[in-house]
Amino acid sequence: MHINVIRNVIIGLFILMALDLFYIQVICGGYFYRQSESNSIRVIPFEGKRGRILDRNGNVLADNEKNFCVALLPQDIRDKRDVFRFLSGALNLGTAELETRYKKNRLTAFSPVIVAWDISRQQAILVEENAYQYPGLLVMERFRRHYPEGAAGAHVVGYVGRANEEKMREIEAYGYSADDPVGYSGVEEYYDDDLRGAPGGRQIQVNSRGQQVRLLSVREPSEGRDLVLTIDKDIQEAAHQAMAGRKGAVVVLDPANGEVLALVSSPAFDPNDFSSRDDRTQAGAYLKDASSPLLNRAVSAQFPPGSVFKVAVASGGLQERKITPETSFDCPGYFDLGNHRYKFPHAFGSQDLIQAIAHSANEYFFHIGLAIGPDMIAHYASLFALGERTGVDLPYEAKGTIPRHAAFRQWFRGDTVNMSIGQGYVLATPIQLARLMAIVENEGRIPLLHIKKSLGGVEKQFISGSTRVAVLRPEVWSVLKNGLHQVVQMDNGTAHVLDLPGFEIYGKTGTAQAGVGKADHASFAGVVKTPGHTLVFVLLLENGGSSANACLAAKDMLLDLQTRGKL
Repeated sequence: MHINVIRNVIIGLFILMALDLFYIQVICGGYFYRQSESNSIRVIPFEGKRGRILDRNGNVLADNEKNFCVALLPQDIRDKRDVFRFLSGALNLGTAELETRYKKNRLTAFSPVIVAWDISRQQAILVEENAYQYPGLLVMERFRRHYPEGAAGAHVVGYVGRANEEKMREIEAYGYSADDPVGYSGVEEYYDDDLRGAPGGRQIQVNSRGQQVRLLSVREPSEGRDLVLTIDKDIQEAAHQAMAGRKGAVVVLDPANGEVLALVSSPAFDPNDFSSRDDRTQAGAYLKDASSPLLNRAVSAQFPPGSVFKVAVASGGLQERKITPETSFDCPGYFDLGNHRYKFPHAFGSQDLIQAIAHSANEYFFHIGLAIGPDMIAHYASLFALGERTGVDLPYEAKGTIPRHAAFRQWFRGDTVNMSIGQGYVLATPIQLARLMAIVENEGRIPLLHIKKSLGGVEKQFISGSTRVAVLRPEVWSVLKNGLHQVVQMDNGTAHVLDLPGFEIYGKTGTAQAGVGKADHASFAGVVKTPGHTLVFVLLLENGGSSANACLAAKDMLLDLQTRGKL
């Protein structure tokens, strides 16, 4: 009896085993065969070369340098410690550092994990020659971004780096992998999709030891499109030199077509510091720097425009016929409003409009502001496109602020007089002030600012101006230009230092309060003409003190441009 039971149990087990083998080999045989095939196939990715960035004259602002890196395929590694010991000697890196990089950069068992970047050709050869001993060890070719101009072009060009977690969420739907270089800041970010090359790869079959048996297929990567900018390298360098050791921004435009010829923010950073995957010390230091070198002050920082704003206020007074060029007000160095007295460092006496613009007499513009009121000030500021983005093709452009008194629970006459000299709630970016002066030069035509000249060899056709026009009577433009010329030409004009032989220059200085205990912001926004050249420029010094300091820096820049043959 017991023998029969045991026999039946044994027969039953054999039947179950037979059924299981039948299920695995016959019913699921195709599935497991395909799985075994896929497990024996590896894809080694090739990085797509990023498109170059060039200035308007073909000078390279961003290029690619081929380099080698070492990667590991996690599922093929037999003994990590053995591999790390070999790499430590070959690459002169500590095993602990290699282990840390491996853990940090590992994504999946099938994705190569890069543990060393920018190795020398000799090191690459040494690793390649010994790779057969260490299954899963690869030498891969990569491209490192190189920026010949360094800090001089930092904020307009930007930089590339590995996608952080936030960036990866934004771009993963577009086919990026976690190890693809991604553009940050400047045109590297704005035109990232166009500059980025499509990856390729090598499909190989490996044996049970992870060693290559044969090459199955190759898909060559494609290169990104080259981007040509409106930037002129020489003008960019001159602007960068003018800001050496200073905080602030410079923007240079062609008022005829809205091309941005130079855009500088200071202090700057060297974008090459972000290209290294091994040493991130300097890149990390930029993030901690209290002077905010990564901030693009030209388009993203907002400042009270100060007396540059008086251009809009003067145009409002003239257009609304509240004043004429001959209208005079006493400017004794103070202005009484109710029980408050505003005090100023200079007493100019009786001033007409042209003198008031040349001397930047605040009292005169207080009278205009009170005469036309805050709503009209805001209207004429908007006429000069203040309080709205320029639309320049750079990321993170700020809008600026033109206050509307209806938006405030309380609005006082003191708010109106502060607004009339570009203080109080008024904020603008340096590039907006440059556009304002371009509108003056164009006598109302608002240029479309842009920084892309061509992409992939196809030139973008920009019309010389938008359909929008700041409509003022012709005589208003004439009076404004006359006053702005006197800022430079009058012996005691606030920018007389810019009365340079061989140049025709007009514009407006600005000195704006920055807050208690802080030095004022200083600026000059103007137009410079020589035979064959007309440029609009703004130079703003953050906490730079008197506007005279901005004028001196602008003088250095203009003389440098003359030496370079750009003026």
